[in-house]
Amino acid sequence: MNIARKICTIPYRNINKSFHRKFRVSSSKNESSSHTQPQVQEDKFDFEDIRVLERVERRKAQIPPFMKNVFVSIFDRNLLEYPEILNKEESEALDNRVAALDRVFSDPNKTTEDKKNVLKYTNMYAAPVALTHNGLAINHTESIRYLETIGTDLHLGQEISDHWVSLNALKIGLSEDLYQKVIGDLITGNNTLSLCIREKLSERITQADFRTSAEIDEKGIWRINGEKICLNATGYYLVLCVVDTNRMKMFLVHPNAGGVSHDGTYISFTKTPGTPLEMASEDNLAKTLGVSRLHTAVLCRSSLLKALRTVIEFILPKTFSGKPLSQVTSIRDVVGEAIVHLYASESAEYFTAGLLDGYMDPDVELEMAMCRNYIAQRGLETLLKLIAIPNIEMKRETGELLNSMRSLTLRGETVDSVNMFIALNGIHHAGKVMATEIKQIRNPLFNPVFIMKKILADRHQEKDQPKLNLYLAEHLHPSLRMPAEQLEYCVMRMKYGSETVMARHGMEVVSALTELNRLSDAATEILMMTSVLARASRAYCIGLRNAEVEMKLAACFVESSKDRVKKLIKEVDDGEYLNLDHFKAKFGQKALENNAVVAEKPTARVFW
Repeated sequence: MNIARKICTIPYRNINKSFHRKFRVSSSKNESSSHTQPQVQEDKFDFEDIRVLERVERRKAQIPPFMKNVFVSIFDRNLLEYPEILNKEESEALDNRVAALDRVFSDPNKTTEDKKNVLKYTNMYAAPVALTHNGLAINHTESIRYLETIGTDLHLGQEISDHWVSLNALKIGLSEDLYQKVIGDLITGNNTLSLCIREKLSERITQADFRTSAEIDEKGIWRINGEKICLNATGYYLVLCVVDTNRMKMFLVHPNAGGVSHDGTYISFTKTPGTPLEMASEDNLAKTLGVSRLHTAVLCRSSLLKALRTVIEFILPKTFSGKPLSQVTSIRDVVGEAIVHLYASESAEYFTAGLLDGYMDPDVELEMAMCRNYIAQRGLETLLKLIAIPNIEMKRETGELLNSMRSLTLRGETVDSVNMFIALNGIHHAGKVMATEIKQIRNPLFNPVFIMKKILADRHQEKDQPKLNLYLAEHLHPSLRMPAEQLEYCVMRMKYGSETVMARHGMEVVSALTELNRLSDAATEILMMTSVLARASRAYCIGLRNAEVEMKLAACFVESSKDRVKKLIKEVDDGEYLNLDHFKAKFGQKALENNAVVAEKPTARVFW
């Protein structure tokens, strides 16, 4: 019964209710001599059935990487069944906590201190921690729901995101004894964990790699030296350092550690003692830290949604030429475009979280990066159109909205760097699958028979009319047959685009940045199309409210995405001369060499 007592001290409403009910039943049965000891043993077994273990056991077997396979036109049709992770009990507990958070975060009169207090009250600072350590053991689906509400306050949203990711890193990186020593202080909310990964770009340009390094001193203590970008001046820090000149390792820096100085955006470490995360490999750390990209996507979407609500509140009471401003078609079009992008981003985020929560050890690093880049690009473009409506009358408000989205778009990394991560990982996977085929394509004189067969096999791809043999429409509602075929077209074009880039550049493919960017954008669109179709089909099949609107949203989004993918793959196939990349690069080269604009002023003359 010691285990039962320990579990019952956890402040979790459903567990307490379950304990009270089972204790009452057990007490009534103890009145009979025939129902004594067996019932007590059975109740004890039920208490040991901890929720964390149940969630792990509910996961399905590991599946191949979804979006990496899309680069070679392999599509897992079973994933068109939109993931449903939470059961009824978990969903009710989630809704109750979100409601408590929303009451405070949606109130403009509440201060930052009030918001921090409700985060402590709802145990958000301990959300990823196991139940046995007084946490909530939330999964990624639940973390998105919480972050949507907390993200209305940009600073707190980024702070709690870093805190959650860092807690997961500590769990896999520290030994059990060290973890027990620090976790009690971290779950209270008095001290938060901050990620220190990114460094000054101006200094990194002159360096071969990270400047922040760690070495062991004569006393066997790791000492950190370097500078990182970090907004928080207090609390714990999780610092990424280089050790032994070529290995990366994370270190935990405690509050009030020596050699730490904070200067606005930057934090410096001078012989600062740190605790290494010895148990975590570089691959495991990369997967854990990659979740911050998914959180960034949620925060970007929350920022765009806040801007949309601000613009709607501005529009509704206004009139234009005697008519309500809300009836202006161009304004409706901008608002509608924002809704489409919000729907696509939300669908992809929960789809990716479903892969993380629903399968054992999933490879979804590309999916998380795609979620971040999509809303970072589309969100900023859409926001500029939205804030143009009230910009004259609301200079301060629109400026804050724009600055928030800009800071999130550049949070930790740029869109181009993430695009390179997506493209290079996808091409690397495709190269392993098509290695023999690419070698034969690059040596046509030694493989004439193969080349003839390849010409015949690719005749449909050359005409931009690939054969659609994936039958994706069979896994969606019949009303989505046309959008399903458009998605299938995009998937079948991806292998052709990957093959073209690898055959053209060979081992130098890493330097084909513009073509890789296009492949990354095309793959991102395919993930969005997949998640949107799966979500709309689920909503319509189970009869959700406004499901018919979701079907129209999905159809509109897929139609426009298909055109973008078609254009991107065609430009990859055309090459740098037909798509004009070569000439644009030359113009840029000339401007960089001369440090001036290439063309003369239009009023310039050579004679009078």
